Amino acid sequence: MANELAGLQELIKSIRATKNEDALAQIIGGMIDARMKVVQPGLGSANVRKGAFTGCSDMMHIAFQKTGASALDSEEIQKKSDELYLCSQILSTDPRNLKMWGDWESVTTDLRKAMDTATAGEGEEWIPTEFSRNLIEQVRLALKVSALHSRINIPTPTYRMPVEGADAVAYLIPESTSDDSTKIKASTPGTKRISFDAQKLASRVLFSEEVSEDSIVPILPYLRGKVIEALAVAQETCTINGDTSTTHQDSDVTDSLDARKAWNGYRTAVLTAANKDLGTFSTTNLRGVRSGMGKYGVDVNKLAWVAGIAGYNAMMDLTEVRTLDKYGPKATILTGELAKLDNIPIIVSEYIREDLNASGVYDGVTMTKTIILLVRRDGFMYGDRRSVKVKSAEIIETDQTQIVVTQRLDFEAVYDTDTETIVGQAYNIAV
Repeated sequence: MANELAGLQELIKSIRATKNEDALAQIIGGMIDARMKVVQPGLGSANVRKGAFTGCSDMMHIAFQKTGASALDSEEIQKKSDELYLCSQILSTDPRNLKMWGDWESVTTDLRKAMDTATAGEGEEWIPTEFSRNLIEQVRLALKVSALHSRINIPTPTYRMPVEGADAVAYLIPESTSDDSTKIKASTPGTKRISFDAQKLASRVLFSEEVSEDSIVPILPYLRGKVIEALAVAQETCTINGDTSTTHQDSDVTDSLDARKAWNGYRTAVLTAANKDLGTFSTTNLRGVRSGMGKYGVDVNKLAWVAGIAGYNAMMDLTEVRTLDKYGPKATILTGELAKLDNIPIIVSEYIREDLNASGVYDGVTMTKTIILLVRRDGFMYGDRRSVKVKSAEIIETDQTQIVVTQRLDFEAVYDTDTETIVGQAYNIAV
């Protein structure tokens, strides 16, 4: 295998030097067929396409419907698009400058015609220009906690979104018996806005050509998956542990580039009323977290428990859910799992810290406690300014390849976290 890869490496270098498009296209096609599968932790196997089209996903859907193209046709077109895009990147030229462009146009003629009949464009939108949305979906599928909340696309780096404020008020008014009766008391419904300020999350990985040549596992798809996973982890941990204060609540978060400084997460939104000491772990005390949230803790369809591994195991051991006589056929002693507590789903995240002190923060001294959070799902929202971008480049000076993944987004509370209890916390839970 190593010898084959080494030979392929030399062949590609020689082809690049002579700019032999036909040979390069043949090699790329074989590589796409052989390496289309990428495995991500927790996701299984997923098809990853490298070609995408700027702003034309809806038009492509319309075109396939109009022409009655089969799934096989769409796969062939996507494969050709992948080859064209990769070849243009390797040769550093516009796809239309390649001889391959003619072959690709002949495959997509019917679809391009269908697209043209529906829009005023002339087919320019069909030029493969970027990585596909499948990579974006991979990031979002990998999220657990982050997937609890809705997302919007924000059109500018700083975006203000209006939301409802205080409600109008009705008053008890006596009957009007004269021309000078007292006016009905007025009230003004409140308004407010959420401010999204896009932050950039990024991951960069380098590897040597020797690794690429000698590794049994195709190193490029493997590393692409790892950096995409890194973006998902950054979103997840900042959603839980984020704090934009100059001094982070956890004393070990000191690097200004730490992803946990991108935005304020759940833990910064906890107010005293819903912050409960669970030194004595019981269902009653856990329910105290929910009752402390007041009106925001009523609707089970809008809530989610977020626990780490230790917290989840403690919840499974509650007497109210452990035995058949208390919890029925879904008792944890029978199933070994607990999906809900009080009909509220439980999300297990490894980014709930389990090295906190009795107050629920990291101090570097007492590191034997964890927390469980109760989150109002509609209380937060993501604003996506720029979707996931994946780029790779060869560094000839060091004989390395680098992969860079970036994303711009923000995470904000919809409600006023200074006065409204949209997050409850159980702390002082023994690990």
